Amino acid sequence: YSGDCRPSDRLVEVGSGADVLIHEATFEDGMEEDAVLKRHSTVGEAISVGKRMKTKSLILTHFSQRYPRIPPLQKDGETLPFPIAVAFDFMKVNAETIATAAKLTPALRL
Repeated sequence: YSGDCRPSDRLVEVGSGADVLIHEATFEDGMEEDAVLKRHSTVGEAISVGKRMKTKSLILTHFSQRYPRIPPLQKDGETLPFPIAVAFDFMKVNAETIATAAKLTPALRL
């Protein structure tokens, strides 16, 4: 779990090969300067941490209230490197159900 922070090399090191990474994604891609200033991460930075960790799946959390919808997780035509789910209140998942949770993400973006 990343907590409320910028991407961390130490997290990548200690979490290498994790089944699930829970990482904050306060800002959408393109807002990296704001993320640095406010010590948060973008969606793309969180995905990059997951790739570097070689995690099997990723749950994004801590979205800014400025967004009426969940920010895009990928560019058109881009393939996600692993299942990516979006956390919401009272969500319950485990290593076996994370792929199913990730399939629900497009519906949450409506």
